[in-house]
Amino acid sequence: MNSEEFLDHLKETCADAIDTYRREYPEAPPLSEFHTYDPHSAPASKRDIYTCFAALTEFYDALFDVDSTSYHDLWRDHLVYDYSWRERVALATGNLPQSLTLLSIEGRYSRSTGYIGVSGGHLPVPVAYSYLTSELCHAYQHRFGSPTWDHPYLLEGLGVAASIRAMEHLAHDWDDSSLAHVAARQRVIVLLQGVLAHGTRQGGITQTAVRQLGVTKRELVGLQAMLPWRVLGRFRSRYRWSSTAFFPEYHLFGSLLLVSETMGVAETYARAFDGEHPWGECIDELRSTTPSWVWRRYHPASDA
Repeated sequence: MNSEEFLDHLKETCADAIDTYRREYPEAPPLSEFHTYDPHSAPASKRDIYTCFAALTEFYDALFDVDSTSYHDLWRDHLVYDYSWRERVALATGNLPQSLTLLSIEGRYSRSTGYIGVSGGHLPVPVAYSYLTSELCHAYQHRFGSPTWDHPYLLEGLGVAASIRAMEHLAHDWDDSSLAHVAARQRVIVLLQGVLAHGTRQGGITQTAVRQLGVTKRELVGLQAMLPWRVLGRFRSRYRWSSTAFFPEYHLFGSLLLVSETMGVAETYARAFDGEHPWGECIDELRSTTPSWVWRRYHPASDA
């Protein structure tokens, strides 16, 4: 599978996903609104977080074909959610200077301290679970020495795709329609952002091509206005779409995994986790982009 062939499959998969999403959720907000959830969602309690954690370790062990039993107590003790100011001070001063990273812990996994940060306060259930699925995946990547740990595109891409699979699993097991909607929407967003990222990386993508995916005019305007500027040690963009510059590091690999799963690649996530995914040409092309010096400085190779 080369990059051009993959992009064709990605566009087809994305268009199908958008069509399915429109039919299943006709009242959903525009796809240009990335962070949406039911405003009436109840806040997650600490008990909810621990229940979700237990379900996720079982799911991720199967997804990545590993046994994380020896890490369960460590990870459970290092979950950070809804802590008091006294607990915040204790965490931030207990292992200086590494512990200072806990001053901004929401949606973060800290390699140096081992903390899995969900939030310092309460979050709606779908948002809290989404953060936990992603950051726990990073803990797996780190502790098991996954080759995906050592490059930002692969690190974040696996986290994004695995988070979607985990949310789908939780929604099915718990018969939770709100989690199912969040997972379906995240899948569409990653595929759409993947088309923009891969298309731009391969020479450019037109507004017409984006509209042909099923994107509305309103969403197209929103996408052009909201694509993030990501400064990873440089003040210039690696890619440019129309007049908007951005770093699409989260969705290059994430969209590849979602497409390969859709196309029937066996054990997609376990093979990607072990660095043995069969679409090596596409992955090597992503890995060929040198991470910024800031990322390399603060993200040394796995020591697992």
